[in-house]
Amino acid sequence: MTNIQFYILASTDLKDRWAYARRLVVQTLMRGKTVHIHTSCAADTRHLMEYFLDADNSGERITIDHKGEPDADQQVLLNLSAEVPHFFSSFETTLEVVHSEKNTRDIGRERYRYYQQRGYPLRHYDIQPELELT
Repeated sequence: MTNIQFYILASTDLKDRWAYARRLVVQTLMRGKTVHIHTSCAADTRHLMEYFLDADNSGERITIDHKGEPDADQQVLLNLSAEVPHFFSSFETTLEVVHSEKNTRDIGRERYRYYQQRGYPLRHYDIQPELELT
């Protein structure tokens, strides 16, 4: 069963959310895992391709997309979209990074309840401001 991990940031800034997500990606890659980053739209996908692929010189271990199912080879899903991707359960782990902007936090809570109601193992981490930036 997929493990779900929520990282709750104190910041309301989207840039801090992406910076913390990048940190999680680097840590995951250092553990030898592959990562799929799911975004909300084509513009986010384009921006994050530059942002994340520069973080690791092994782009073949990261895929980024906003549509469809990713390759079956990926082990960790980083969900940066507003919805629960229908394919999340095909991953070992799903990571959710939520910043404190009200709408984003409310939508994050809905995703948390979705996973919880279906019995997925959940962990959440309240990330203090000094830990948010890389």
